[in-house]
Amino acid sequence: MRIRFLLIPFLLITAALAAQTPNFSGIWKMNLEKSDFGPQMPPESAEYVVRHVGATIAFNYTQDGKTTRVDLVPDNEERVTSETDESAVWTKCYWSGNVLVIESRERGRYGAKTASGMGWTSRWSLSPDGHELLIERKLHTPDGEVSQRVICDKQPLKNTSK
Repeated sequence: MRIRFLLIPFLLITAALAAQTPNFSGIWKMNLEKSDFGPQMPPESAEYVVRHVGATIAFNYTQDGKTTRVDLVPDNEERVTSETDESAVWTKCYWSGNVLVIESRERGRYGAKTASGMGWTSRWSLSPDGHELLIERKLHTPDGEVSQRVICDKQPLKNTSK
């Protein structure tokens, strides 16, 4: 009986926290006119296809025709999100209020010294009307730091029923 009394408040707190975080599900296309890539050349096109179900956020990111898939769990645990023979990208993410914070860094694998030492932090949020995905990104390179602001517009879902 005592476990039930402890479990109910835990479930209520968990539900309240889940209700505070935005859901990023959707198709998001970069709005180049509103975005700022700092001194770097912007991509010609970029799109995020995001599936945000429960605590899992999975997305395909397509930039200039090349697609990368990333799976995230915002639990502040670091995981490998992509890898090559020589390096791996380690990523952790967590919620800071209603902002999803994604921290990634490249590391050499098996003692390889070819990793660039790059890292980046992205802060995802939604506009108040939910029609824009705002990504504040800081790239950390051996040469310094670059700030970027990427604005993506939510795309309408296509009706596939006949």
